[in-house]
Amino acid sequence: MESFIMSLVDVASRPGMISFATGLPDNSLFDVDGVAKAVAEVLREAGGAALQYDSATGFVPLRMRIADRCRKELGFSVGYENVILTNGSQECFDLLARMFLEPGDRMVVENPGYLGAIQSFSAYGPEIIGADVGPEGVDTGQLEAAVASGSKLFYSIPNHQNPSGGSYSDPVRTRVADIIRGSGCLMIEDDAYGELGFNGRAGRTMKSMAPEDVVLTGSFSKTISPGMRIGWMVVPEWMREQAGRSLEAASLQSGSFDQRIVDRFLADNDYDVYLQGLRKAYAAKKDFFLDAMEDELPDSVEWNDPQGGMFVWLKTPPGTDAMRVFDAALEDGLVVMPGRPFHVRGGENTLRLNYATPSEEQILSGMKILGKACRDALRYF
Repeated sequence: MESFIMSLVDVASRPGMISFATGLPDNSLFDVDGVAKAVAEVLREAGGAALQYDSATGFVPLRMRIADRCRKELGFSVGYENVILTNGSQECFDLLARMFLEPGDRMVVENPGYLGAIQSFSAYGPEIIGADVGPEGVDTGQLEAAVASGSKLFYSIPNHQNPSGGSYSDPVRTRVADIIRGSGCLMIEDDAYGELGFNGRAGRTMKSMAPEDVVLTGSFSKTISPGMRIGWMVVPEWMREQAGRSLEAASLQSGSFDQRIVDRFLADNDYDVYLQGLRKAYAAKKDFFLDAMEDELPDSVEWNDPQGGMFVWLKTPPGTDAMRVFDAALEDGLVVMPGRPFHVRGGENTLRLNYATPSEEQILSGMKILGKACRDALRYF
């Protein structure tokens, strides 16, 4: 499957380019002073030990902190031993694929679904089945059929999905839990955007509803720093030792120095207050972005109004090819993300737009380019 992610990061970094394409947070929202303070405190208190190897499964105080948040905010109890720190949540997908997939095995992904995860799973040669995603979440009939056919894994983003921006409704969450529970199909619940709901969490975690059949993955990449690469997975007891061995074999451990920094940052700051600031800022940017879309884009295209995360999902008329919009926008200096690579099937008439990264000035300028690209590429619709 063709990858646009990192290639578009490179294109977007060229002088003069405007990007609505990547999944990057807003640089201006990083707490640089808070992180700098945490670095200084870690080095002063731990000295050389902060620069040494640590446990293969991660810095214990941070794992305890994550386990505590699972109890207080995510709706389930877990010991820190079941929290495994990784090099971003992306490493979780590779580890789980290595543990559970053989070439030819079946697995289910959302259609559309997160491209980076699909690429990671694809490296192990599974037969990938797509379960369509609509306004209420995944199509539970398609999911049930795929699970019944022997799928070993189901990868999903129930909250503020990448790329569509949508979240599962409560009835869909209940039905998904019923399908997965005891099925022999392990659900991977990617919660990368779960903390970025503008009105709080979008719904119960799937992990709280089917604890023995769900691995929850999370990350500080969308809240504190993507560059630190601190992710984690919360695993059932039955797979804890295997997951730890798999991580150790792959990388010995994830970055313990950065783990100490994040732990100190969380000790020094009220994370919920910090998150409220991010939610407020991203909600305002989303509203600004949608207003610009309303002003500049033609009536022939449509889009959603996400309630969290970082993405707007744009659709051109059925039967059209959104790559024509992508190409026309790129010629005028705007990078957008084609929706087709996120799909197992279909998606030719879709684009993913990131409202989190660009400045207001870039949004206004970029939306004029996108409007012109849509009118030029879709002039007969």
